[in-house]
Order: sequence, then structure tokens, then C-alpha cells
Amino acid sequence: MKNSPIDPFPAAVCGGRSGSWIYGRAECEAFRLQQMIRAKDEAQLKVGYPGEFMEPHQTVHFRAEFPAGSFPVVCIGSPGMSVISLMEPGMVEMALSVPDAGADVPCFRCDAVVAWQSSADGGATWHDATRMPGGEVPPHRTGLTCMELIPERLANGMYDAGREVLGWIYIQNAPDARLFVGESMAEAANRDSGGFEQRLELVRCDDGTLRSAVPLAFRYLSLEQADEAAVRVEALYTPLPEQKAFSCDDAELDAIRERSVYTLHLCVHHFMIDGIKRDRLPWAGDLAVSLLSMSESFGAAAPIRDTLAVLGSAGIRNTHINGITDYTLWYLINFELYERYFEDPAFLRQEYFRIVETADLLLASRLENGLLPVDGWVLIDWAGGDKNGALQILFFMALKALSHLAARMDDGVRAAGWDRMAEDLRRVIRRDFYDVSRGLFACSPGSGEFLRHQNFLAIGTVATPEESRRIGQELLKNELPAVGTPYMKTFEILGLIRAGFTVEAMAEIRRFWGGMMKQGATTFFEAYGEGKDGIGLYDFYDRPFGLSLCHAWSSAPAFLLPMIFNGSADRFYAVFEPQNIG
Repeated sequence: MKNSPIDPFPAAVCGGRSGSWIYGRAECEAFRLQQMIRAKDEAQLKVGYPGEFMEPHQTVHFRAEFPAGSFPVVCIGSPGMSVISLMEPGMVEMALSVPDAGADVPCFRCDAVVAWQSSADGGATWHDATRMPGGEVPPHRTGLTCMELIPERLANGMYDAGREVLGWIYIQNAPDARLFVGESMAEAANRDSGGFEQRLELVRCDDGTLRSAVPLAFRYLSLEQADEAAVRVEALYTPLPEQKAFSCDDAELDAIRERSVYTLHLCVHHFMIDGIKRDRLPWAGDLAVSLLSMSESFGAAAPIRDTLAVLGSAGIRNTHINGITDYTLWYLINFELYERYFEDPAFLRQEYFRIVETADLLLASRLENGLLPVDGWVLIDWAGGDKNGALQILFFMALKALSHLAARMDDGVRAAGWDRMAEDLRRVIRRDFYDVSRGLFACSPGSGEFLRHQNFLAIGTVATPEESRRIGQELLKNELPAVGTPYMKTFEILGLIRAGFTVEAMAEIRRFWGGMMKQGATTFFEAYGEGKDGIGLYDFYDRPFGLSLCHAWSSAPAFLLPMIFNGSADRFYAVFEPQNIG
């Protein structure tokens, strides 16, 4: 165990029949999210999940133009059919229904190369259907893959899996055992139920083996009344293709990147989830980091695409994505980054109506000066202070992303309009927020309050190259309040790279992520309180073990290190530069 690799999970092994399953737009994704929310509740995870998401539909209508011929069909739902036959080319329409949309999804497999559309009501609103690869079993009925791990037995009933994992725990030869788990040894040793972050109940299998009632996130487990126990773990994971090869020939930096990639890997559960102990659900802010990490590690588009699909499934007419204003902005920014790094024009065509609707609603909410109101939940980071300036710069970044997305759709009118609005906003931010004497962007006009966030976000976006250089120098003085999470530390380091401080950026990665590694981290934390030690290191949300020690938004070295050594930061920042739109 001690000499085994950090990431023990093999890539996918393909076998059996493969093809494509056709779903209504976002129906499979909505169904999976519903299942994951139920699993989160069953595991008694201490978190809510705000926002509005599409509910899967019991009946979905499909249509497509077919050539003449006979085409086998496998249907989930009724009335089913086994073949589509046409004597001459024509339109095929069908509706499939399932008894319970919480238990199944209308879908079908048909290998005909046709452009399917879907509708929830069969009326005037049709969208491109979703095509998902799969074999005999439709994708929505498949779960994560399991791999057996045997934890190492330590003293006093403690076991070490050697690394962070999520999985089912099986206990033999100990019918009265009591189970405790932890991402840290201190958490596994805790016996105060007020500090439990997951459901620790055991259930008895038919052969007398005890099994955890739910999959658990942990590195360490502790047993009571189990002196003769034999323990194994069925670890859950998503098989992914071999990651891109990268090494900077620096043992510490290579180890940091290895753990970053493993952090990301554990957080691929159909969607890109936030963390395996937190709530195991997708968030638009986390996606801003995991998208870039995925592009430089496994290169798998599907988890990113499906996350964008489910996050945007219901739109923002009633509430922002994940209930957070800046997460709606990240949704739009992430969509352009997804297209830039993964090139999926079919998905953009499918979701463009939602992108336009989201933009229209955002623009309708603007103040007279063109800024977004700072109301509702504006997160930016788990840190205090006035977040107005950071929000406006993210709004600028979202407008630039929208312009690029419209250009990809050959929608020249919107592309030019959104780009013009972005440039107008850039001028307002520079005029009202930039303090020439400090060389920094203020939190609000004339406030005299300065945070790191709006300043590192300004680098390469609303700041000139000269201003960006000075901002970088100010950030390196460490006189401004520190960021609250690796999520925003990512964009601070990204800003340092853009401003030309690559050596200093590398040093920050060593200090910050290397600091977690010195604490024994095999995956990287939701937040890292530098200087904290012992049990206090894991305190978060006013709970002694509330901190997630495996969080997708902490996987950034997976892309930051290749970006530094390959000089590829321009690809990210090109989204936010002025563009000529004819």
C-alpha cells in the first residue's frame, strides 16, 4: 500500500456492443442530478444545494428526418418499437413515456445517422436531442466503477487506505463492529456524533458481512468491537483515458501535480462534482477550475459538457445558477472555455438558446451605469469584504465569453453587441474602480477598500499590461487580505503568470499546495488555513471536521504547472481581449 501509486484506478476497458442512446435535451443529466441529490440526502451530508434545475420528464417527444430503409430501435419507455421502416424519406415522430421519471428516463438506441430533436410537450418548442455513447445498458442506468482496495491495519483499530477514496466499506468477522471514518486520522478517531460529516451506519449483508449503509469518503477508518475484522473497500471511480504525460523534473512539483490530477479524478461522477465528502454535486464555480484541469490531464469532454447541461437546464428566470450571482457568470465563462479547449459545436448549438436567455436576463438586471447589482448571494470566495469590484470584472469576462460564443454560432449581431457592452463596461470599471495612486482596483468606487480578488481578476482582462505588472507586484507584497480558498488562489496564480511573474507563481504553488502536501494530503483541500495545525486544520463551516479534503476547485496545479512550463496562458486570456467583429 505504501508504495502503490496515488491514483490506483485503471482507465476504461472497452468491450461489448457500443452505440448511441438518444435522450431529450438535458433529460439524462437531470435524472442523474436527481439521483445524486437523493444520495446526498441518504448519506446525511451537511450541506444544502441551492438553485433551480430541470426535473426529468415522464414523457419525451422525438422527431427526425429519415432516409428510406429499416433501422433497428431499442426503446426505454412505451409505446416502444423495434424497428423504424420507411419506404421513402420522411419525418419520423414518436413519444416515449416511463411510469416514474424519478426511476427511469425515456430514451432509445438507434444507430441511424440522423439529427434527432426532442420536446417535453411535443408542441412548438423543440431542441436538438442529446446523443450519449453506450452499450446494451442505457447510460442513465449505469453507475460508477468499483475497484477493491485492502486498507493497511494500524494500531488501536485504525486502518489506512493509503489515499483519499470514496467507497463502500465491508467488514467480515466482526458482527458487532462500530465504524468511524475520516479524511484525516483525527476525524476517524472522533467519537462525538456532532462532528460526524457522513452517515456511519452499518447494514448486514446476507452472508453476515457488514457494509457501510452508503459510500463514504475517507482515507482512514476506525473500528470498535472488531479485533478479528477483515476489511476491504469497494472504491468508486470513473474510468478515464490515460492522462497527458507531463513532468517538470522537479520532485515536489511533480508530486503536487500528481495529487492534483488524483483530486480531479475522484471528483468525476458523471458530472464534475465539488468534493467527495462535501455534497458530491456540481457547482459552476468549481467547474471553472476543474474544466481547465481536465483539459490538461484526462482530456475528457463528457463530464464537463454534462455539467454545463445540467447547470443551465432550468435557466435563471427564478434564481441564479446554484443560487449564486457570480456562478451564473462562471456558467457563461465556462461555456466559452469549454468550446475553446474541447471544441463541441453541436453542444453549443443545442444550448445556445439558454445562453441567449441567460444573457438577456442578466442585461435586463443592470443598473443605469451598466453594472450588475450586488444583491442576493455573491460568493466570489469564502472570504469577507466588499465583492462589488470582483463581480463587475466577472461580468465583463462573461460578456466577452458571450461575444465569442455568438461568433461561433455565426450570430454576428449578438457577437458585436455583447462585445460592445463588454468594452463599455471595461471603461466604466477602469474609470470608477481603478485607483491610480495605489495601482490597484478598489472594491467599490471611492471606498478605499482593496482586496486581492478584483485585482488578480483584472490582470489580462480590464487592466493594461503595465497595470497588470504593478498589480502583480502588489499581490506579491502580501499586504492585502489573503484569499479564502484554493479556488480563488488559482486565479491569483493565473494572474501572476499572465503578469510575467512565473517564478513567483511557481513558488506560490510550492508554498500553498506544497503546504497541504506537508500535512499529509493525498488530495487537496477545499480551503487551506496556512499556519493552522492539528485538529484545527480541519475546522470549517463552524464544524470541527467540516473541511473537505478532496475538492475539485483545488486541482489547479494540474493545469497551472503545464501552463507555466509550456507558456500556454494566452489561450485562457484570449477570451477576454478586444476582438474585431465584422
